Amino acid sequence: MTESRPWRRFGLLGLFLLLHILNQVDRNLIASFGPEIVAALGLSRTQFSIVSGLAFTVPYALTALAAGVLADRYGRTRIMAAGLVTWSAFTAFSGMARSFFTLAAVRPFVATGEATLVPTATALLSEKFPVERRATAIGLFFMGLPLGVGASFFIAGQLGPLLGWRNVFILLGLIGVLLSVVVLRLRDGGAPPSAEESAQPRSGRTILADLARELRQNSDFRLSLAGSVLMHVYLAGSPFVKIWLVEERGYRGDEIASTYGLAVILFGLLGAAFGGAASDWYARRFAGGRAMFLALFVTLLAPLIVAFRFAEPGTFLFYAGMGAGILFFSSFYGPAFAVLQSVTPARLHASATGLSMLLVNVLALGLGGLAIGMASDALAARGSHFALTGPLFAGDLVALLTIPCFAVIGWRARAGHSQTTGAHGAPA
Repeated sequence: MTESRPWRRFGLLGLFLLLHILNQVDRNLIASFGPEIVAALGLSRTQFSIVSGLAFTVPYALTALAAGVLADRYGRTRIMAAGLVTWSAFTAFSGMARSFFTLAAVRPFVATGEATLVPTATALLSEKFPVERRATAIGLFFMGLPLGVGASFFIAGQLGPLLGWRNVFILLGLIGVLLSVVVLRLRDGGAPPSAEESAQPRSGRTILADLARELRQNSDFRLSLAGSVLMHVYLAGSPFVKIWLVEERGYRGDEIASTYGLAVILFGLLGAAFGGAASDWYARRFAGGRAMFLALFVTLLAPLIVAFRFAEPGTFLFYAGMGAGILFFSSFYGPAFAVLQSVTPARLHASATGLSMLLVNVLALGLGGLAIGMASDALAARGSHFALTGPLFAGDLVALLTIPCFAVIGWRARAGHSQTTGAHGAPA
């Protein structure tokens, strides 16, 4: 994909966006059909937090790091295609689960396949788009997150009553298997290795040692990882959103599934497009770069994010808070991944992304989701009628600690003391 044919970059971006939408739909079907699955399989909230959290996030995290290392060593698209087949086939098998144990056994395979997409896709996009447009390209790719999450809830609200949750899982799994044929036809297109690397390719152990050394020596790298983990504590509550809205806020299941799904699509698209493009614009004009933009924007959203948990359902403040929460996570990825790529060497881009996904999925989505489920069960056992509101609100507050992490990176860049090591010397 040469500069003389820039349309190929955008064709690749469009394909990756489609795959990301499917990736997020398949991942979030558990949450969007949460009440139905809990009733059909007789799950407790702790068990539900395991199948929607730890049973997915731990294998996802471990595979993400491995996929990143393999992508940096061998290439991308074959790993991506193998992952697509794996997650799609086991999404279909998820629709056949008959108990907590069978669903918990299938989910790790969905996770293993899905984990290959982000490290491989973001590494290719970082190589194919110029550094001053990197956050925009990655932000557009991450439109797949709100589109996929929103579509999963919308599908649950529209197709669920017609097909049943099991058949929806099977249908989407078959669609993914068919798409894998398209991915297999792609050429890797990665950056050509240097003469030194061609003569002596780096082993996986060498890449991991290099990554560990960078982690020890680069405090901006550590802060960007910490900020990403903290933000995802907010998303750890996502599998419980429909349950919370139905059981504690008084909405009907199919009604709120469609409403929330459309809200995620609308505000998610807005956030993903705005976050990437606005952070690129800010970085070109103001000291502090994308990191400072991210800290300032989340600070503006924070009051509405907090208000969402306590506002009267159906009021303007309630829906404004819902929209602010969606903007929070959807606008985050373009700037945050661009910061991560800017503060790490190009040779470690996929591996650094894989490490970020490992930490996010184990610490935030896995353990964070488990903590929310266990706290909710404990409060419900004591007779609380708002057993999810308190744990979800605590998660919101923890997630807002992402603000100082990126603010520090931005202040360092503003003061001229940034420790970035990106190949292009781009602003954080």
